[in-house]
Amino acid sequence: MNRLNAQEPPPWQEGHPAAYMPKYDRTAFDYIIIVAAYLLMPVGLVLALVRLLSTHYKNYRKASNFNLILHVFIGAFFELSVIFLGSWIADQNNFGITIFILITFAIILLLPAFFFGSWATKERFKFAQLTNLYVGLIINNGVTHIGSLSEHTGQNESDVRRDLLYLKSRGVLAPQVIFSEGRQETDQLRGVSNPEHTGRTSGFEGAERLQPRGNQAQTPPQLPKSINCSGCGAQNTVQPGQSKACDYCGTTIPYS
Repeated sequence: MNRLNAQEPPPWQEGHPAAYMPKYDRTAFDYIIIVAAYLLMPVGLVLALVRLLSTHYKNYRKASNFNLILHVFIGAFFELSVIFLGSWIADQNNFGITIFILITFAIILLLPAFFFGSWATKERFKFAQLTNLYVGLIINNGVTHIGSLSEHTGQNESDVRRDLLYLKSRGVLAPQVIFSEGRQETDQLRGVSNPEHTGRTSGFEGAERLQPRGNQAQTPPQLPKSINCSGCGAQNTVQPGQSKACDYCGTTIPYS
């Protein structure tokens, strides 16, 4: 299973950094696909495509799906190499033709494998950045509303819910964190929205830090108000923190 190493404490424990690099999310079915790719490539290819089409909408599956296609191309090269090397050993092909055929198949199959491997690495890094952004927003900023997390990460709310459930199942987020629907009006971001900062965020420091910052007492904003002039009694609208000369008699009216 692609969990954090058993020797490492989960990121929500005190003193553990929030920076996280996920492993490939592989299930038993994924391992079957990999075995099929090396033993019977067409079957492995079909299974890998089924896996990709059925799960690629999940952020945490994208890297794993590209990695499966990588194994399909490498498996195809492996199978063909065995066939043609066997033909050379049986004196059905000479050495020069065998080498030429292997180089040709290496270009046809290993180059796509390289590109799919690169895509898998990029998707894995992107999900690591997204994970660290989630952790930074939740831990350092107390953002526990799905709508707010969606707004700050650029993911739709369905993806956010799915990602959070996955991160909880992998021990990246503490099981006691409770998420709510909607948006948090009191979110205060302090540089966490940039993924470059997420690697320097701290881990959980106890369950009390998991409570939304919005529960703390907030100073209500000041609004313009109507005040009677002390000179003539006329009503005037005064802006917060300012004073105003009466529209009728010129008396200075403070905001109070």
